[in-house]
Amino acid sequence: MTTVTLVTSVYLSKAEALEILSDTLGVAWITDDPGDVTLALAEGAILTIEVPHYGEELPLTLDCHHDDAETLATVVANVQTTLETRLGWGVTPLT
Repeated sequence: MTTVTLVTSVYLSKAEALEILSDTLGVAWITDDPGDVTLALAEGAILTIEVPHYGEELPLTLDCHHDDAETLATVVANVQTTLETRLGWGVTPLT
């Protein structure tokens, strides 16, 4: 599985981020594991939210996963553009 990490310019809790991202990206929650809710992106990609450890003040970090690197690159580019244009967030991809 290929993963691309997106580091955002915002500081949100996982619960807040799930709600905002679900609405903004128009995607559904995956609740197979209620302790680790993820989002279903286009083309079968999955978005997980990295939660900072206690006491860390880190910006919201999103991990996007897919079996195909090319498909993932396209999905991630669309997610990045959407977050930047619709929410005004700064988004930096890490590979």
